[in-house]
Amino acid sequence: MPAKTRLAKIESADRDAFRSPSADDAEQHPTIQTSSSGRSIESEINRSSLWKRRQWLAWTSVVGTAVLTGCRESSSTDEAESASIVRTDVPLRIVWTGTDSDAETLRRTWQSISDQPLQITVVAPPTGTESPQDSTSEPDQEASIWDAAAKADVVVFPLSQLGEMVSRERIMPSLKSASGAKPNPPAVRVAMTFGQESRALCLGGALPALLVGEKATSKVPTSSTITWDDLETLATEFPGQVAEPTAEGWAGVSYLWRLASVLSASWLFDRDTLQPLLTQPDYVDVLRQMVATTQQGPESFLTPGEIFRNVGSGKLVAGIGFPQVEIDSVDEDDESASVGNVQVSGLPIAEPGVANADGVIMERTGRAVFAPQTLAGSLAASCRQTAAANQFLKWLAGGEGSEPLYRSIPGLQHPTTESSIDVAAGGNYQPWLRSAWQNPNVMPPLNLVGGDRYLAVLDTEIRKCLTGDQTPEDACASISKSWSELHNEYGVKKQKRSWQQALGLL
Repeated sequence: MPAKTRLAKIESADRDAFRSPSADDAEQHPTIQTSSSGRSIESEINRSSLWKRRQWLAWTSVVGTAVLTGCRESSSTDEAESASIVRTDVPLRIVWTGTDSDAETLRRTWQSISDQPLQITVVAPPTGTESPQDSTSEPDQEASIWDAAAKADVVVFPLSQLGEMVSRERIMPSLKSASGAKPNPPAVRVAMTFGQESRALCLGGALPALLVGEKATSKVPTSSTITWDDLETLATEFPGQVAEPTAEGWAGVSYLWRLASVLSASWLFDRDTLQPLLTQPDYVDVLRQMVATTQQGPESFLTPGEIFRNVGSGKLVAGIGFPQVEIDSVDEDDESASVGNVQVSGLPIAEPGVANADGVIMERTGRAVFAPQTLAGSLAASCRQTAAANQFLKWLAGGEGSEPLYRSIPGLQHPTTESSIDVAAGGNYQPWLRSAWQNPNVMPPLNLVGGDRYLAVLDTEIRKCLTGDQTPEDACASISKSWSELHNEYGVKKQKRSWQQALGLL
């Protein structure tokens, strides 16, 4: 019921109370029943009755509003008050993007600190093959993340799905932090903001770093000033020992990282027409250099975590990566990663003094891009236990007692959480990450409706280019064509709004 309507009803009821006694008043004051005209009612009783009725109506109005609205955004005061009435007998409904093993680790770790049971629905990571018609599942098929999220309290999903989560109204804005709470670093706040509202808590948070091992330190006096040309030269001098993530699902991401560290132009799409910009010379040149460097790298395609460990152990002299919890056991040789003296810095910069196609000098942009696979956690729009769900979500995002999760579940990485991977590469990554998180200049990944499909196209075409199956020009043209087709499939107007929200323009 609208607030104005409720207020009008309260005022009307108050006027009625002035005009005639109510049945409730008669029960509380027997003297009312003895007066047929009501004239014997004393003014003090009238005022007392009226005041109590006002309190009762106001209270029932507030309760009714809470029942009708369900789990909505509340103020820090509301949050503090609701925290005192968290129920532990009703299971929290969690949607988890990952594996059954992850879910069991999550349940076991949570049970060690809380009596609240968890009802976990596990959904597989996105494949990028879903179409707009895949919003519902057939009876004999596993429920999609969208179906599951519609019946959840907390949803954990890849960052690439943030735009679609908002578009489908599956999540609600994050609750405001209580006064005195330590704010998230600027980069995290920007990455978790969509449509100028904070939508999630960051559960991943790793950023790509340039890692330079001991063998290359004499060639690279300071990794903070290395250029992409320097990295290519290093790859030529140490064949097979300089790498960047090119494994399936990571090649397209690496290309985005390179673009962000070099380009100062519009990001990926024209803001007015949403036309892809990848066919522009600057974008093609970045891919051409990526291909040249990769051709000098290892024969196998590696993930960021594999590169991180291999640089630390000395198998690689340099590379782009970050620590990851691996599902498979680590080779004994990789245990030496903990004693490696590895330099950790931001991504390489463009060659100083080199101009782009428009004659503009290309320099370090300072932009950062979170991996689309970064895990994010949000309160579901269907949440029925706001206080309990928010408490669980904060624990999941590095709260006390969550440390075992970050040593066991791939994808989780939080700078405030100590873990076994913190000592890798000389322990230099975590201090660097804390500093890198202070950079608010964060560009969104492909955060569109159907973003996983855009990313799948990007990754497939980039990998074809890296293996020599097509030229950089053809790859960029093919990506642009496929992205334009996806725009039309989902609706250009809808996608334009989603992209502008991702950029913080709406």
